[in-house]
Amino acid sequence: MSDGQEAILRHLTLSNKQLSILVESIRTITSKLHIDEVLHTIMRHALNVIPEADAGYLMLFDEQKQCLIPKTYIHFPPLIEQFQTKPNEAITGRVFATGIGEFFNSYEEIMAAMYHQNVSPRNLQTILKSAHVPQAALCVPITVDAKPIGIMILHQLQKKRDLTQEDLLFFQAFADQVGVAIQKAQYYEQMTEKVKEAHELSLALETKHTLLKQRYDVHATLNQLLLQNEPISVILNELKNLTQLPIGFYDAYDDVFFEDDQSIPPHTKAKIKKQLFLKMKPFEYRLKNDRSFIVYPLYNLDICLGSMIIEQKGIISYKDQQTLEQGANILTLQILRNKNVLEHHNKRMQETFQQIIDAPNQKTVASMAYQLDLDVQDYYRLCIFEFKQTADMLSVEQYLHQFISMLKEQFPGERKLLFYEKNKITLLIGVPSPAMLTTLNETLSRLQKKWQSQHKPLFRCAISKQYKTLQTVSSLYEEALQTLRFLHVRDEWTITSYDKIGLNQLILQVPPKDLANFIHDQIGELLTKANKSHLYETLLAYFRFNRSVQQTAQHLHIHTNTLYQRLSRIEQILNISFQIQEDALKMQLACYLKENYLTPVKKRE
Repeated sequence: MSDGQEAILRHLTLSNKQLSILVESIRTITSKLHIDEVLHTIMRHALNVIPEADAGYLMLFDEQKQCLIPKTYIHFPPLIEQFQTKPNEAITGRVFATGIGEFFNSYEEIMAAMYHQNVSPRNLQTILKSAHVPQAALCVPITVDAKPIGIMILHQLQKKRDLTQEDLLFFQAFADQVGVAIQKAQYYEQMTEKVKEAHELSLALETKHTLLKQRYDVHATLNQLLLQNEPISVILNELKNLTQLPIGFYDAYDDVFFEDDQSIPPHTKAKIKKQLFLKMKPFEYRLKNDRSFIVYPLYNLDICLGSMIIEQKGIISYKDQQTLEQGANILTLQILRNKNVLEHHNKRMQETFQQIIDAPNQKTVASMAYQLDLDVQDYYRLCIFEFKQTADMLSVEQYLHQFISMLKEQFPGERKLLFYEKNKITLLIGVPSPAMLTTLNETLSRLQKKWQSQHKPLFRCAISKQYKTLQTVSSLYEEALQTLRFLHVRDEWTITSYDKIGLNQLILQVPPKDLANFIHDQIGELLTKANKSHLYETLLAYFRFNRSVQQTAQHLHIHTNTLYQRLSRIEQILNISFQIQEDALKMQLACYLKENYLTPVKKRE
């Protein structure tokens, strides 16, 4: 065999070996599915396809950054990741832009090409620090459907032989399959991501469905309790069973806490109530000893109805939060329903009371008494409580309801009729023995102190005398009204009974117009002229000190002779004599009426 034939045979043998390597490399890289694994496998097989190469890296084009970014590399340090070239920058950028592979067989050729393609100083420094001095290089584009997506470049660090056009074509054939493998892996990754998203969406929908079902079940359970008109305590117990949380409750109508064994300190209750009337959304209240409560206010428009109070001993789950929110709505509806029932009952009591007053005979009174569980033959007293208007978050009606609860607690065994109207409460109370109501004034006074110690609105109370039988209700009511009028004219916020107002019992029977006429007739001359006002003040002091000349003069800071002169002047103007008992009595009565029934009294604290 000649030398030429041997060369041809060696060439054919080498080509078959390279072809086998190429086929095996393509089979391997196209069998991979995960993009990172595909890229790394590509670079390992690239060195097999061109065995004379010692190192290399693969770059993909980033659409957002508009540059080629190294994705994987062999025999290069991590610093190579900072070598990011734009299209037409350096060898890599030019091959990407033109879509034509290139090879170089010397370091000088490589550097000349780099400089010729305007490589940036930063990229030049990066590649020089990242690579040994390459003796040859081979760079080809990676394309998918004729569109370039990146490049592969191989370096020959120690010269073994010159690279040829055949090497370029061979490497390009490998690179064409690389594009297919990358696209396949990207498709797989996208599909995997979509499957993952679909799975996560399915789980989320399943979770949401579960939560919605749980929420529906809770809503159905609580609604059933509402439809059955179960009391607040039953609804609270159901909420405790659903959440396994200790749930307390504050009833703003009765001003009562139901604590569920939470033992909330009294000062904490007061502070929670104060914040409750300022916040309409759930809030946390933390004690100094790290105890913490979550408060769910219950509101109807701007009126606070109460709240749920949960001691927080850990994180409250989303499910339990949803349950509590639904429970708050159900409790609000039930409280409003109870409120409507109470209003209806109050209206009926008010109408029944008026019917008893208007009853034509004893038989009718007895019939009404039986309906109200009252005894016709009991001893009765009637009280009217009037409350001062306030600008608090609580409505006047809620304060009245709270006070009614206190009255029921104070008089648990007595027969009674209770109702409210506007800012007044009427209490008719009956007992079998007259001695049982003798301390009513003192009892109500203690109740007033307790009420006002809680910084609640002032009230005054007018009490009738005590009478036997229910037929005397009209007299009881009239006496209480007269006593209330007495407190009004004196602007007093106290507790007074009809038998304590003395002479005013008679005066209150007289129409205000007649009282005004009497005052004008008796002392009008002293009131109509400004230069005589000192005479009226002298007259007042004279009667205030029981007609004592010495004490009156001392009070007015004048000499007794001056006082005698003034008294004489008054007698002349009014045509009276203080020596005549009837004249003196009329003057004293006119002054009393003027000060207590016509003159506006200064507001008392």
